[in-house]
Amino acid sequence: MSKIEARRDRLADRDLLTLEQSLALTNQEAMPLYERHLNKYLLQVYDILGLKDMDVRSAQGLCLNLADGRTILDFSGGFGVLGLGHNHPRILAAEKRCHEEKLLDCIKIAPHKLQGALAYNISRFLPEPLDVSFLAVSGAEANEAAMKLCERVQTPRGKTKFLCMQGAFHGKTHGALSMTTATDVQTGFLLGVPKENMIYAGYGNIDSVRHAIERESRNGTNSIIACFIETLRGTSCESPPPGYFEELVRICRSADILTVFDEIKVGMGRTGRFCAFQHEDAVPDVVTMAKTLGGGKREIGAMVTSQALFDKAYGNKQDCNLHSSSFSGMGGTCAIAIETLNILDDEDLIGRAGAMGDYMDARFRELQDKYPRTILEVRGKGCFKAIRFNFGQSLAEKLVDIRTNPLFTTYQTVLIGSLTRELYERHDILCHFQPGARDLLHFMPPFIVEKREIDRLVDALDDILARGLPDATVRFVAKNIKRVFARSG
Repeated sequence: MSKIEARRDRLADRDLLTLEQSLALTNQEAMPLYERHLNKYLLQVYDILGLKDMDVRSAQGLCLNLADGRTILDFSGGFGVLGLGHNHPRILAAEKRCHEEKLLDCIKIAPHKLQGALAYNISRFLPEPLDVSFLAVSGAEANEAAMKLCERVQTPRGKTKFLCMQGAFHGKTHGALSMTTATDVQTGFLLGVPKENMIYAGYGNIDSVRHAIERESRNGTNSIIACFIETLRGTSCESPPPGYFEELVRICRSADILTVFDEIKVGMGRTGRFCAFQHEDAVPDVVTMAKTLGGGKREIGAMVTSQALFDKAYGNKQDCNLHSSSFSGMGGTCAIAIETLNILDDEDLIGRAGAMGDYMDARFRELQDKYPRTILEVRGKGCFKAIRFNFGQSLAEKLVDIRTNPLFTTYQTVLIGSLTRELYERHDILCHFQPGARDLLHFMPPFIVEKREIDRLVDALDDILARGLPDATVRFVAKNIKRVFARSG
């Protein structure tokens, strides 16, 4: 028997899971598959946070319904994806209609009418002249498209460098990775844009931008292609001071530097405006967005620019397709994004995000007044908030020695992890933190969040803080040590 025939026999004996079987899997059945065939190390992280055994059977709005009968309030919001919440009824109806009408999803040799409709709708939410879109599949891909557009315009003129902000996060694909320094995700990779082509300024520090431009200037010109900036930092939940974006655009335009505003995490209404930069009278050359645009159901991003700038980069029949993507602008995805924009408009969810954000801010500040030594700061806008805690290392050192415990990398990880797990296990609330800011607890509820749900979150935090961080931390450490012994046994 040949090697090819032997392989065919082996495959014939190997049963595939049907969709029905896959949907019926319990967590006890599914997690070994995840461990063996996906990422066993990430599964260990979920296990530390108590989330490995979260068996979600259905989801609606803010609610995750578990197999054990618990209902979890999801304040993590898919890190910004779930602006409309889980399974919004109108999104489900739009999906159903696409299937019933057998909507064309993929055609690469001709235009799809829904692509034009979606790009038009996006432009209705943005100031002129931002009215030409490139449809992407993710936020990182939207930023890649923005980088390439800017390079096409500026590199023929001798410009070779990007200006970005220290501690930024713009994605993990090769090009975007070059601009991402919020966490150590560059080590071990050949960067898409070499380090010598990247320069940095301090976030929110306009003088730092001026000095960076001055350092790169020679004989009245400079080497900077474009300036990339998050309009509200996804990792640290920080905003620049008022007037910063207007001044940034003015300075960059006068220096012939393009401006790219990254709205991937906070755009689509999360801050109470369609884009966070619209809190000011500032218009960038390019804006990137994703996450909420897919209505919580589809993967989609967009880079939006002016017709004039697009023409400079790709303005002829030979170059018009220099940048493309196999799955950009799929018919059903465009349909869902079109419906998402209409839901935001019809239900005034952008205004609601601002109002619920104000309420959440007020309630968090009440907590800060009650626990001034523990809560140092409340950050964010609209439905993206973060609480900065006073995690003194001396407190954690009294509770656990990380030098002898391979589970925990830093003392801050122990403390923020214990808070996250306590909210989930004791109070049925899901929230998150970022590796680059382990003293911050993040809250990104859907824009449909109710005051009573925010009150429940605040009551839960109040309960945990009243018990004291040592109580939560001891429980967290004890549970994880028990799991280690259980696995080794």
